[in-house]
Amino acid sequence: MLDLKKLMTAVTILVLSLTGMPQAQAAYFTSSEKVIYFLDVSNSSDSQKLWTLLRASLLEKIDVALGFPKFKGIAEPFTPPTDLSISLINDNSQSAQIIEILSVRDAELIWEFIIKKVGGTNPTPARLKATYEDFFGAKGTYSVLVREYALGDEVKSVSASQCQKRAEDQFKMGNFMKNVSKELRAEAAKDTCSIVLKLINGIKSADKLFENYNCDNKACSDVVGAVKRSAAVAADLARKSTPKSPQKLCIAIASDMLNAYPGMTANSVWNTGNAVKKSATTAAAESLGRQVAEEASIKFSQRVQLRVEVIGQGASSGFPRELTAKLDSYWRGFWTAAGIKTSGQKASLDQACK
Repeated sequence: MLDLKKLMTAVTILVLSLTGMPQAQAAYFTSSEKVIYFLDVSNSSDSQKLWTLLRASLLEKIDVALGFPKFKGIAEPFTPPTDLSISLINDNSQSAQIIEILSVRDAELIWEFIIKKVGGTNPTPARLKATYEDFFGAKGTYSVLVREYALGDEVKSVSASQCQKRAEDQFKMGNFMKNVSKELRAEAAKDTCSIVLKLINGIKSADKLFENYNCDNKACSDVVGAVKRSAAVAADLARKSTPKSPQKLCIAIASDMLNAYPGMTANSVWNTGNAVKKSATTAAAESLGRQVAEEASIKFSQRVQLRVEVIGQGASSGFPRELTAKLDSYWRGFWTAAGIKTSGQKASLDQACK
């Protein structure tokens, strides 16, 4: 008698194989954090200087951005991966380009290769330790490629074939990878280079973006638009978030936080500079901030662990320092109304979203 259940299983497997649909990838991390850096390119902010500082901070994070899963043989403590992206605060921040530097997908890709392809799914601590060193140790291929291609004053231009040849040569000097098949080393080189090339191309794209951007003296500080874009990202993350695998989002904003965009009237409560100047008290300024968040329909999902860190609030040369308390209150009201429970200011970009 025909077993219908077995038949359906066989058909499903056949369909998957014929359509090329990927099988579920192993998840080595129960949590991760997405970090988006927003840099203000308005004339009141030194965007080139901000990018120079952020660039250095990003490069410092690269060593640990891919995370470390919890396996015997990996000396590093368990570290969730970090999803690193960069965007602009300009005259229309909602449509500004987001440049992805590294993602959680990259972390899962490389660790799945190390644990499954090289380690055979359940590697011994000794094998995993040797393989880890071959990828991420001081002389590991990933570490060497990042140093050679990304950590100089200028990011190098390198083709996929050049990168893969250099990676294969480095793997040949590894503790364990020197003993694997030529085909496995080639695959390791290809996967490693896919991540390294994405990283360096992302930084090069950002270099070009900040070098060429010009506001042409127009209102060019749509902070609220950048936050609205972030709320959309948070909504996407919320759909993946579970109690056992919570999604996290950190938004780092390098800006004087004087919201302004083309067409905004001088008397608008969205015109942060004028709004705080006309506020009689800090409480009045806080109320205006709440009003802006509500009018913009910004409400962050509570299913995502959120934090906002601001660098340079009120630092514009034309902003009266005696209004600092009112400016802080305005944005406190905004963040509270938007559903952000954790927000604060940092002295420098290298301290943001750590």
